[in-house]
Amino acid sequence: MRSVSSTDLSISSVPIHPSSSIKLLGVTYDSHLSFNDHVSEICRVTNFHLRSLCHIRKYLNVPTANTIACAIIGSRLDYCNSILSGLSGANLLRLQRLQNRAARLVLNTPNRRSPSEPALRQLHWLPVTKRIDYKVALLTFKTLSCRQPGYLTSLLQPLSHNRSLRSSNQHLLSVPLAKTTFHSRAFSVYAPRLWNNLPLSLRILASTDSFDTTPQYFSSNLSLFKNGLKTFLFDSPLPSLIP
Repeated sequence: MRSVSSTDLSISSVPIHPSSSIKLLGVTYDSHLSFNDHVSEICRVTNFHLRSLCHIRKYLNVPTANTIACAIIGSRLDYCNSILSGLSGANLLRLQRLQNRAARLVLNTPNRRSPSEPALRQLHWLPVTKRIDYKVALLTFKTLSCRQPGYLTSLLQPLSHNRSLRSSNQHLLSVPLAKTTFHSRAFSVYAPRLWNNLPLSLRILASTDSFDTTPQYFSSNLSLFKNGLKTFLFDSPLPSLIP
């Protein structure tokens, strides 16, 4: 197939140059889905707000500073972060440094070179990579429990066997074969692989075999899943991206 160049597109004899990226619902997509531009925008805006917080930090106590920092992180680092699954280590490190800076700012740590892991644990903040996994796992749980939306439900298939095995009652998902690293970032591959690594006590909460479909039952299971998932991620080994 012939590639489209800037000379192929024109309106009223005016050449139209293809854009290298597009912004949709606050997320900047580039032609290679590397999200380099998106991460750069997150860093730019978040650093601006953290500098503003730094100016007034001495007038705030730790709980108030924590609330403001969580609002900054929640609106930037956590927004649509499920699409960042499988992001390059360089971009993950850039985002992690933002969170590390926010944690030191909240705790008023004078030494910028001090390890950030104790600060993150003290504030009970999940590192960036685990925040991404938390969002993907939560989305998977809601999809399996409610069987909605359809376009995601079709991507999550239970692991089936031709004969009865011990893993038959483990509530596992089938993981499609991913031949490339890029393909492994797809929700259809990343979500089942992440789901199968969760404890059975969490996976079973999304079971619909004998499922009470009332909203109260779903709300109760959702709360249990969120608490258990965060505890599991906190107890799992920390990623090597935390300087």
